[in-house]
Amino acid sequence: MLTANEKSLLAQLDAQEIYDCDAAIATFDRRSGRPGERSSIDVMIDILTKAGVKCHVNEFPAWLSDPVKAHLRMDGKELYCKTWSFCANTNGVLKAPAVFVEAKDLARNPLDLMGRRLTSLEKDLTGKIVVTLASGPVPLMNAADRGAVGIVSCWEHGDEKLVHESNVNMIWGQPDPAETGLYNHLPVVGMNYADGHALIEKVKQGGVVLEMETKVEERQWTLPILEAVIEGDSEDYILLGNHLDSWFYGASDNGTGNAIALTMAKLFAQTKGFKRGLKICWWSGHSNGRYAGSEAYVRKNYRSLRDHCLALCNTDLPGQRGATDFGRGSSTPDLEPLYAGVVTDVTNQKLRHSAYVTGWDMTLKNLGISSCMSWSSTPPDGSSVATGSQLVGGFMTRWWHTEDDVMDYVDKDILLTDAKIYALSINRLLTADNILNPAATLDEVQNELKAYACAEELRAALSAVRSDIVTDRDPKSLLRRTRLLNKMLYAFKGAHEQDWATGLHYVPGLWLAENSHPINDREKLMVDAFRERQINRLWDLVDQL
Repeated sequence: MLTANEKSLLAQLDAQEIYDCDAAIATFDRRSGRPGERSSIDVMIDILTKAGVKCHVNEFPAWLSDPVKAHLRMDGKELYCKTWSFCANTNGVLKAPAVFVEAKDLARNPLDLMGRRLTSLEKDLTGKIVVTLASGPVPLMNAADRGAVGIVSCWEHGDEKLVHESNVNMIWGQPDPAETGLYNHLPVVGMNYADGHALIEKVKQGGVVLEMETKVEERQWTLPILEAVIEGDSEDYILLGNHLDSWFYGASDNGTGNAIALTMAKLFAQTKGFKRGLKICWWSGHSNGRYAGSEAYVRKNYRSLRDHCLALCNTDLPGQRGATDFGRGSSTPDLEPLYAGVVTDVTNQKLRHSAYVTGWDMTLKNLGISSCMSWSSTPPDGSSVATGSQLVGGFMTRWWHTEDDVMDYVDKDILLTDAKIYALSINRLLTADNILNPAATLDEVQNELKAYACAEELRAALSAVRSDIVTDRDPKSLLRRTRLLNKMLYAFKGAHEQDWATGLHYVPGLWLAENSHPINDREKLMVDAFRERQINRLWDLVDQL
């Protein structure tokens, strides 16, 4: 239930003001590192400075991949398509016979992709352009390993005519040296649902030869990361993140999120005496750098984040037309009750238990930092404005990542509701005596470990420490334990690393091992060793509890 102070806080939010902020930002083409992005930062700095908000710009080098052009022809007829970030150039015209490959017949699990590389892989796709519904980096790399020379990825469903911009890179930010072999090296084009499925039917009949041309520009850029800082009564702080860079003008992806972040900075800068501070970052390199900006920020601010950041909130894609579902939230278990209360108090909707989230600039999971939300509003199931694919989970909008993402698709009332959700969430995170509840995360870890016979001893060890965690009242101890349990639930690499930007699940290391499909003894040996290392990693975390 809202308090009098909370009602007063929310009453300060003005729908037209937030909408106008979005409109000002969405006048610029905000591709990462480009002049339009810099110009939008100048606009926001002016707004923040006039509101008395301390802000500065960080600059980080990053490797970006920008689609330039693509052509696809069949029997001399041009087929509408786009190429995607981190795809290869054809360096001329690639002409080859086409073959349809079901998505299920391409590797989905990174362990399967790597395992197949240990032995002589069957080159059953040699010299072929593969037409498929698969879109992620793992199946595309598997096709390349099997001899394919190009990929046509068809959108899984949706009636939109435009092709969505995309990315076929599984490396989060900058790669570890051992990961440099995990980049796609094929030319790839994407097609919309109708055109793609028409092509699939023709390819199934046989005898189709395709001509493909792709051009992608890759180079190092300097990314500007705008950061606003609102100090609290302690060194601890909440971080609100949102990506500024966008495809085209990006009114709802992510101009709406940028406008809400600006609004939060102005709103909370007016009040003193918060128990903890608030930092707000406008990331760059989101799509064409695979979260390069947020990953660089984490590397450069590692110790501060590790020791003092209590939670991450992320605002992405709020305020879209038709996005009336506020219950499809995402938060770590310790903050789910807080977020659920906010959703009910603002919208009278009920928050559904969140699923594992990969992506969305949720770059603090390896550090074990809790998150309150990855997004807020979404189109409801079955909505006429929704689209989807294996890539995005089926609740994105038809104009997402397209030239159509303009102010016409921003809903002022939904944008205001989203702003209220962020304002109330952040206010409660800043003012609550204690926001950390590691026992809730422990229960979620326990529940997830039930699926793995190899984890029975781990579950018993966790049960043995539960009472100690429940009765713990020391803030530093609660923070340490929350970090450890979040690392168990959300990560499989170390705190100073980033997991892969591909489809994962809770307790991702064990999930990868248990859902792999080794086809020979050498692959099985690799997976078994990976599983045992993940068990040992979990034991290290349990022993520190």
